[in-house]
Amino acid sequence: MNITFTYKRTNKIIEGTLIYRKEDHSFDFEPMRSSDFTILIGYLNITFDSHTRAARQIWGLNSYDSWQHKTLQKTVSFKGDLLLDASIKIESGEAERIIEVDTWSTFYDKQSGWICIGHPECHLAEIAIEFASSTIAILENYTLKAIWLKPHFVT
Repeated sequence: MNITFTYKRTNKIIEGTLIYRKEDHSFDFEPMRSSDFTILIGYLNITFDSHTRAARQIWGLNSYDSWQHKTLQKTVSFKGDLLLDASIKIESGEAERIIEVDTWSTFYDKQSGWICIGHPECHLAEIAIEFASSTIAILENYTLKAIWLKPHFVT
């Protein structure tokens, strides 16, 4: 399934705390928001509300042992909703992997604390939507290009 996205500027985001648990090699979002549809990027879950079609949070496995250290230049983002395109048929309880495991690399900038999963280069044609605390989706031509995360690290 080819998944495309839209967005809506709202000046609001899903408030919470993005966490990276080193011992579990995983991201979590607290408090967890209700959701019933999932997009997978490798083992990373982006969850959505099937009624509103809006992204809720990110959670899942992403081993820091495979992260590439790199100085990252975060693009300017705006607060809003990351939405599944209305033409996409979704069912409550479904999950759809849009990026296969080990297809996208993970880049980590230790100085800034930002992590980029996907393509770290920024272009003027891209749209950057912060839809949840410390969670930014990068769209290019309505396709997901990268996810930027700035978690609190927990051991």
